[in-house]
Amino acid sequence: MSGRLSERARFAFCDLQVQVIPSQTIMFGELAEASDLCEVLARCRAMGLEVVSLQRLPG
Repeated sequence: MSGRLSERARFAFCDLQVQVIPSQTIMFGELAEASDLCEVLARCRAMGLEVVSLQRLPG
């Protein structure tokens, strides 16, 4: 995501790990179902957050 999330905004994603680096916020974690990804994206949209990239990690 472009930009930094406030502590309050991070709480909305408590099921994911949130890492802030200069001018970006990276969230990662395991999602059990494809619908979980839809929920995360819906939260981003509802909060007006811009998702810059999604990546599936090998596992």
